Amino acid sequence: MSQYLNYAIELAKMVDGQTGLNPPVGAVVVNRGRIVGLGAHLKKGDKHAEVQALDMAKDAAKGGTIYISLEPCTHFGSTPPCVNKIIEHGLKKVVYAVKDTTLPSNGDEILNSHGIEVEFRPHNEAEALYKDFFIAKNEAIPQVTVKVSCSLDGKQATDMGESKWITNKSVKQDVFKLRHQHDAVLTGKGTLEADNPQYTTRIEQGRNPIRVILSKSGQINFDLDMFNHPSEQIWIYTENDNLVSNIDRVTVIALTDCSIKNILEDLYEKGIGRLLVEAGPTVTSLFLQSNYINELIIYYAPKLIGGSGRNQFFHTETVVELAEVPQFEVVNSDMLEQNIKLELRKK
Repeated sequence: MSQYLNYAIELAKMVDGQTGLNPPVGAVVVNRGRIVGLGAHLKKGDKHAEVQALDMAKDAAKGGTIYISLEPCTHFGSTPPCVNKIIEHGLKKVVYAVKDTTLPSNGDEILNSHGIEVEFRPHNEAEALYKDFFIAKNEAIPQVTVKVSCSLDGKQATDMGESKWITNKSVKQDVFKLRHQHDAVLTGKGTLEADNPQYTTRIEQGRNPIRVILSKSGQINFDLDMFNHPSEQIWIYTENDNLVSNIDRVTVIALTDCSIKNILEDLYEKGIGRLLVEAGPTVTSLFLQSNYINELIIYYAPKLIGGSGRNQFFHTETVVELAEVPQFEVVNSDMLEQNIKLELRKK
């Protein structure tokens, strides 16, 4: 495996989570064994990675090779096709790690017809990077991560509603990074009232996500901290046509049916490519029972809370047979001081 293709994939991973509805892509231009250009797609509507790298390389790109994490595009979107830029710079070879299955493309043929060699070099790490993006784009819904912080017995709070500092400060810092990697964070009205959260990042150069509140009844307390914090926009999804807000940053979106599917489709239309769900048991359980989840992240504190289980992070109205329960696979685990972080994917 070429080190240069690995570099391109690493560049793509660095911008993962900040490209909105577009995929994160990295590109490296090499000529005579020397890197002459680097590029990454930094945000939706901005130059693609190939263009960034070729603009840096300029004339030094001629006769060289460009390594790209994802197949170069051939369509006109907010920017011209990347294959055109590759042809203009007189490259000799193109190497990419993943084919873009979301768009019909004859890029290989176009490049070959201009005397440019093309090599598709499959890479497992790159395929994993784009797997959720392809699913989300085909279904026109955001990539969804559900985050849970709880005790060993799965409680997000005691029966009295006490929930502050179940997990430790290292978990809190990790959650800040999670928020930074997502376009929006969604919660329910119950969590809003119980915890009075702000859902900001509070890390250096951190990007605060758009806050999304699900409240079918529309009973919102606008005196809470979130509405008084000069940060990103707040979108409220409700079935109450009479809910209004005079706060500039707050947008009320009234839907006839505030189902997960309807909300996700509307969020995608509004440019949300990655959504983080940070909510209480009711909203969390809705997502975990649905087909609209890509990743589940659980932070376990080494504590046993006990009680009735009303604040168990997952509950259902009916008993589900074992053959029908949602199943996950662990893809990564980590220790954050004495807390355990599990990253899971739904099977």
